Amino acid sequence: MMKVIIEKLVYGGKGLGRLDDKVCFVPYVLPSEEVEVRITKEKKSFMECEPVEVLKPSPDRVEPPCRYFTYCGGCDYLHIKYQKQVEIKNQIFTETLERLGKIKKIPLREPVPSKPDLHYRNRVQLKVKRDKIGFFKRESREVVNIDSCLLLKEELNYALEGLREVLPFFGFAPLEVHLHSSSEGQMTARFIFRKPIRRIPLGLKHMRAFLGEYLEGFGIYVREGAFPRRVSFVGSPFAYEVAGDYKFRVSADSFFQVNRFQVENLINMVEEIIRERQPSVVVDLYSGVGTFSIPAAKYAQKVYGVEINPYAVQDANHNRKINGVKNVTFNQSPASRVLEYTKKKNPELIIVDPPRGGLDEETIRAISSIENLKTIVYISCNPSTLARDISILGEKGFELQSTGIIDMFPHTYHIESLTLLEKLR
Repeated sequence: MMKVIIEKLVYGGKGLGRLDDKVCFVPYVLPSEEVEVRITKEKKSFMECEPVEVLKPSPDRVEPPCRYFTYCGGCDYLHIKYQKQVEIKNQIFTETLERLGKIKKIPLREPVPSKPDLHYRNRVQLKVKRDKIGFFKRESREVVNIDSCLLLKEELNYALEGLREVLPFFGFAPLEVHLHSSSEGQMTARFIFRKPIRRIPLGLKHMRAFLGEYLEGFGIYVREGAFPRRVSFVGSPFAYEVAGDYKFRVSADSFFQVNRFQVENLINMVEEIIRERQPSVVVDLYSGVGTFSIPAAKYAQKVYGVEINPYAVQDANHNRKINGVKNVTFNQSPASRVLEYTKKKNPELIIVDPPRGGLDEETIRAISSIENLKTIVYISCNPSTLARDISILGEKGFELQSTGIIDMFPHTYHIESLTLLEKLR
């Protein structure tokens, strides 16, 4: 056993300390804590450790309210007061932009915490292995069997209980079960299998008896590559979300922001930027079900949403109608044609909400060559790739105007942010 003093927390949820002049990473700790640790992995330049005992706890440490904490890999910060979590994420975000983006003076906005910080998730992907249903153990493929999760909406926890009873009716267990419970009290379920099953063993009426009467429909899917393929669907694949003045249909195969208390805040922040600029043309890349495209239409003459997922585009076109918006066009386009389409529309403002990998070189090159482009609104879920992209876009003439976190994922290390860049003239 060895003692270490934690200097700070880093992106990924671990604390950083030093043993024998070598960096060590320790989970479930806080800055300034003295911790007794056990070395679990030693590399040339760093060590991985696990905490054995906290010898000098931080005043910001609390008793974790979940009995699965440190065993289940779903949470990283349940031992930290929520206000302190937001402060730590803000520090990590700032340091990442400074270190990787080489940004010296960051125009930082105040962070937007989640209120409340528990039971915020409207969507969950549950892992299944034999009789276990839950989440992967930290840095493992072992499934931790859970009865409920403090991050999930109450309806999702109710459905989790029912899953234990319903899964034995299937011929063989699925790999995963994906559940979405909307703000309108509607649920959809996806059962992901390694190979197609011959028949659906239960009808919608029986599935509702297990998962809840608010179940709209459920689908059988087979895992093929990165994305599950729908084999069949029983009932309706749609649920409706309301965020402020807007209503969105979200199909079982479409994406929607997972924090039900922060969706409206994020929409309002994007909307405010567009309202101040009143652009003629807006292009929303990765437009999904129209979460930002439809609000943008209030203040732009024309909005074009571009999305590769055909289900999301169908939802977006439906959402355009139910929100009474006529100046938005949604285009389902493969990645190879997205940039050509975007350049042709010649927007003054672009909204990007890319996956964790951020923007690739080709996308940045294409965006930078748009003649009329003045403003980029960048929604990011990864501060490392955001820092890289801000730096590259800076070389292309786009100056960082403001940035800041909006805490979409309390009690986890994940960091969501909104960044505004403007073209230098």
